[in-house]
Order: sequence, then structure tokens, then C-alpha cells
Amino acid sequence: MDYALAWKTIAGLLIATLTQIWLLPTALADNRPDSFKSLDSDSADHSCQVVLRNAALRRDPQTGLPLIEIDDTGTSWYTFESTIDVANGPLARGTGVFILYRASDDPSWHSAPGMSIPGAPQGMQRFTFRFSHATLNASDSSVSEPDSNKRLFLIPYLQTTDGRRIFDHNTSLGDSDSVILTSNLDWTLTSDPALCPVAGKGSSTLRFLGNWEIEQRGQPRPGQSLLVEYDLSRLPQCQASSNNGLPAWQTEALIRFLPNGEEFSASVSSMQNGKMIATPARFEIPEGSTDAQVWFRTRGRNCESSWDSNYGRNYEFHFKPDVAPSPAWAGQWRMLQNPGQCASPASPVTLGDETVLTDSDLKNCRVVEAEVLVPGLTTSLETTPEAIQAQLRWSLDGIIQKNQWLTYVGRSGQNYRFRWVIPGEFLRQRAWRKLDYSFQFSTDGLFWLSAGRSTGPHNGVVAPRTIQYISSP
Repeated sequence: MDYALAWKTIAGLLIATLTQIWLLPTALADNRPDSFKSLDSDSADHSCQVVLRNAALRRDPQTGLPLIEIDDTGTSWYTFESTIDVANGPLARGTGVFILYRASDDPSWHSAPGMSIPGAPQGMQRFTFRFSHATLNASDSSVSEPDSNKRLFLIPYLQTTDGRRIFDHNTSLGDSDSVILTSNLDWTLTSDPALCPVAGKGSSTLRFLGNWEIEQRGQPRPGQSLLVEYDLSRLPQCQASSNNGLPAWQTEALIRFLPNGEEFSASVSSMQNGKMIATPARFEIPEGSTDAQVWFRTRGRNCESSWDSNYGRNYEFHFKPDVAPSPAWAGQWRMLQNPGQCASPASPVTLGDETVLTDSDLKNCRVVEAEVLVPGLTTSLETTPEAIQAQLRWSLDGIIQKNQWLTYVGRSGQNYRFRWVIPGEFLRQRAWRKLDYSFQFSTDGLFWLSAGRSTGPHNGVVAPRTIQYISSP
């Protein structure tokens, strides 16, 4: 037996084992406490790309007592562990998976890297973390009290090769929220098992408007979802059909994917509170698809089917297999106004983080505009605004409103400019005091770059801008 070789093998195994232990995520102090405010490219993930599965105080399996680690200064800290899943797609463009954490009495955020382990859902990779430095001081007896005011804030994220950080906001939905561990929950958190069973695929949207125009938002791609929005006024023929006072009709979208010819259908209408309303249909684009044909049908009780099919030719759309670049920057805010209609707003002024509007202001046309930069797309000689999904996120006195699509205005140097028309009449009919808003941009329906206050991102995304309402005397 070659004892020298055997000892080398054993030594190699020991080194590998120790390396695994040393590489098991341990805390790294973040020396930039304002790091959230310096990265305009950070984005919040609501599409199951980065998902916190669990986080807990580590305990001795025999005694159940919390595990403690002592740092170089002799300070003892409670040790925590966490599990995070990341989708394979963005992970391939990432440089590492991390978890940011901060104790409630510590103004600085700290980070810990993850180590890959098996066990993730389809299309995802699982990472485990261990961190102790600057968590909760083990010598502080108040930490173990049932109603301790101590908190541990957590935010998982993926660092990408282009400098972006994609933060998990599937577990905590608010764009400025953190996951919080408390003593009342025994310093433990486990996400809902039904949360993000598979990785999100991304999406694009086709909009069939009531004025018979068609809008494309984002570039459809094989393997992603395709949403179809349809204005029901385009096919009104069967909308008088009823049964016991309730609507007895339906409008559906039909789609054929080429070249293989797969056909699917889904409703673009649904009943809510006794009324039929428009509801987007979702289709999954098969791998290998190059094109799609879309048409619509309305049918009802005692009503013959009616069709919207581009005079029998169907509406055709082409898919691109390449991956779109992501938005890198957004800003250059301004407000325009016009005493008359919004067809040609004028008098642009620089828009601050906070704006005050009165009744008389809301009687006039006021629009808000901002620009977005997408390297390789907005910088190209070809103008393709349909490849960008631009939306308004807004709330009235903290009540979240439905996202709205922004309108493309035109080029501004190497940027595209998008517009939101402030709904003056809608706002004048409601009692409110504060409107929070931000713009968000995406090319794949997965990663959204948020644009808001000029002070920059907070907890992974920028804080929204604000409109304060003051009633006219």
C-alpha cells in the first residue's frame, strides 16, 4: 500500500472538508452603510427569481440551546442560518448570491455569501447561509425575552455580472420591505410552501385596444409567458345575452404557435360582482416557436359567435430567441402642463421628489415624464419602444392602485422617454391627501428597474415620488 499516497488523499479530503466549512456562508461586514442609496440599477423581484425559503436562529440539536460564535474582538454573537432559491436563468448571469442582514440597533447592513446545495424546485438552485457577526449580541439577555424589541432584518439578493442587485420581494411584497425575525416567532421564519413552486419565466403583453390599435409591451420569447389584454368593446355583439339577470356571454382569445401549429384558447373576460369585465389571458410560448397567430371570439346564450380575426387573416406576431438587455438607468424627471387637452402638453419643468397640486391644477392637463436607458436597445439606431415594458406603480394614501402602462413619447439622446397623464378628473372625485408613484421598466417581465426619488434606492429599490393634494379654498 502506498502510505504516502493514502496520507495525501486523506489530507486532501480534510482540506476539502475544512474548505467547505470555511466557505459556509459567514458574515462579511458591509463597509458602505449607504450602499442601498448608491446603486440606481437595483431592482425588486416579484417573479420568483430570488426566494427566501427559511431563516432561523441555529440551535444545538442535542440541547436546543442557541449556537454562539465569538469574533476576533471577543464579542459573542448568535448564529443564524437561511436557505434561498435562485432561478437558473439569472443565476447564469450572476456573480454570487448573498443575504443582507441588520440588527435593529445597528445602522449598518452586513452581508453573507451563499453555498450551493441540492433540493431546489424545478428551474432553480438552492443556497444555504450561515452568519453570526453583528447579528444579535449573545450577552444581551433581552434578546431571549418573549416580547423583546430586538429585530433582525433580512434581504436576500443576487449580484449580477452587470452590477445589478436583484432583491427578493416575493417573500415580503413591499418594494421597501425586509423579512423580519423576532423573539415572538422564536427567531424563525419559513415561507409558505406554495410560494414560488417553480421559477418565474418572464412575460410580455399584447394589448388589443378599443380604438382598434394594437400595442406590444416587451418582446415575446419562447419559454416565456404571453399575456393578452383585450378591450371587450371590440366584440359587443353578444353582450346583451343574460340568464336570470346575469351576463351569459364570454369572449375568448385563441392562439396558434408556429411552426408546430399548437393551438390554445383562454377567456379574456370574467364575471365580477355580477358584471363581465376584461381579464388578461395567459399563454405559455412553446420552446422552438417562431411566430404566433391570435384571434378572438365572442359567444353567448341565444347569440351566434362573432369574430375579431383581422378579416380572417388573424393577427401575427414574431418571436425573438435572443435575450434582451436589461434597463440600466432611469430618471430625468419632468412635468408638463396645458390648460386644454393633453394632446400637446407644454411648459416642461424639472420635477422634484415632492409635488403639491390643488383642485385647479387637477382641472388642467398635467403629465409626468421620465427617461430610461437600455444599452444596446435605446442606444441602437433602430427605434423599438415596444421591446420595453414601462409601467406606473402608484398608491393613494397607502392604498395600492392597479399598475398602468406608460406611453412612449420619443427619443431623448440615447434614452427613451415615457409619459404618465395624471388622472385629474379621477383624483378630483376622491378624498385623498398623498399619492405615491414610481415608474418601472423591464424588457423581459422579470427584472424591473424602478425609478423614483432622486435620493436613490432604499432596501433594493428607490422610494416613490410623492404628490401632495391641497384643496382649493
